[in-house]
Amino acid sequence: MHIVCMKRMNVVLNEDLVEEIRRATGERTYSAAIATALEDFRRRHSFREALRQFEEAAKDGGVFYPGYEEEVRPRAYSIYYAKQKRVSADEKRAPKQKARRRGAR
Repeated sequence: MHIVCMKRMNVVLNEDLVEEIRRATGERTYSAAIATALEDFRRRHSFREALRQFEEAAKDGGVFYPGYEEEVRPRAYSIYYAKQKRVSADEKRAPKQKARRRGAR
């Protein structure tokens, strides 16, 4: 047996906005659409709060111990900033390999 506690309220809402939210969420009823929108808002708000707390901790240097990132990912930045050899349009390139076909053709 699963008991769901809900609160009944009367609120004044913009009808076009509620209909747009109902379509966007894919819910069949206004009540379900509003509940989904509120849950989404709560999830996004808690994520923003956690991100803000993480950024504050990162400013103080308390998130990772010194040298952690270099220890875990020693080549992380060398991959991103490595210069790729560019080939001029005038240089001869190897021909592309044709894809092998499957089955009888």
